[in-house]
Amino acid sequence: MSLAVWEFPLALPRNAFTAREVPRAGDVWRACQDVATIASIQAGWPPERFREEGTSFLVYRMMVLHDHEPRYGQSLAAKTWVSRFRRRTLCTREIRLQVADRLVAAARQEWAHVDGDTLKPKQAGEHLAAAFPVEEGEPSIELPSYDRDPGDESVLRFRMWQTWADPLDHANHPAYVDWCDETTCRRMASAGLDPVMLRPVADQVVFRNSVLPGEAVEVRTKRVGVVAGEAVVLKHHIETERGPAADAITIRALAGGGTGSLIEAWDPGEV
Repeated sequence: MSLAVWEFPLALPRNAFTAREVPRAGDVWRACQDVATIASIQAGWPPERFREEGTSFLVYRMMVLHDHEPRYGQSLAAKTWVSRFRRRTLCTREIRLQVADRLVAAARQEWAHVDGDTLKPKQAGEHLAAAFPVEEGEPSIELPSYDRDPGDESVLRFRMWQTWADPLDHANHPAYVDWCDETTCRRMASAGLDPVMLRPVADQVVFRNSVLPGEAVEVRTKRVGVVAGEAVVLKHHIETERGPAADAITIRALAGGGTGSLIEAWDPGEV
């Protein structure tokens, strides 16, 4: 194993699993966050060291391709490496999760090194950059191509709970995926589909701004396409009273097939 590649076992918690006994997309994202944090600790940079340095890493873009759905109790094999570190400020991390020889998820995270107080980009010191040497590794990932097929829009509005705040006192980035899927699941329920059958195929979030405790949040979700008639492509815009917070794309199917009914749930006037 290269010194620039970290590998270790990982377990998903029981609360990550749905009534279908598979993990939610947002909890796969949380597992990826754990992988990045554990790798950082093993490289000599635990969270408390970043606090002492007065800096942090913030994710500004993340993409995940979902494959095999693991079962509770199965040990995941995590593998991660840094594929780019531009100007000691913008860091690209690749993550792969497997069960035995089956790929569970492949992820690409784009992180910005920031000042701990202002959260503005700040060049990392040479000692930090040296802890995360660049490794070319395997090729990165891309979202599946899709055919355009515009459909209806759904809206979810809520206030962010105080207890959702993470160590940086804002919404943790996997929560955005939860919000997108909640909008989708409510649309499914209104169309007579069982939300438990939702199966993640791929997702990407581009983060624009933080979401703070107590803020009013609006998620606008619209069908923008289909993947070979086997998955629906949904575009989400997340906004608070301070302006845009994120733009996301989720690609979703139904477990066991019959995804056409999920695609049709977004036809105008369906619900």
